[in-house]
Amino acid sequence: MKRTHFLVTMTAGLLAVTGGVAYADAGASASDGQLVEAVKAKLAADVPEIAPRLQVEAKDGVVTLRGTAMTSALMLKAIKDAQSVNGVSKVQNRMGLE
Repeated sequence: MKRTHFLVTMTAGLLAVTGGVAYADAGASASDGQLVEAVKAKLAADVPEIAPRLQVEAKDGVVTLRGTAMTSALMLKAIKDAQSVNGVSKVQNRMGLE
């Protein structure tokens, strides 16, 4: 009984983090898609000034951020936010400054 409850709780939590999106295998693994959604959610919450300007990609735990930031402080915050997401092993910065 406890195991079932844990699984349901984990599934509900994962859907909350990923915005309820389910991933089918379309060239990217489920974990890559989940990382992209989790990083986007973190960026939207913490750096809303630049989140819409950024593209997020993930491959095998490596997240790539592309786009522009108004300041180096916002760029650094975006990188740190991406690094803080569980499952991210490395962040590649491909952002530029305006």
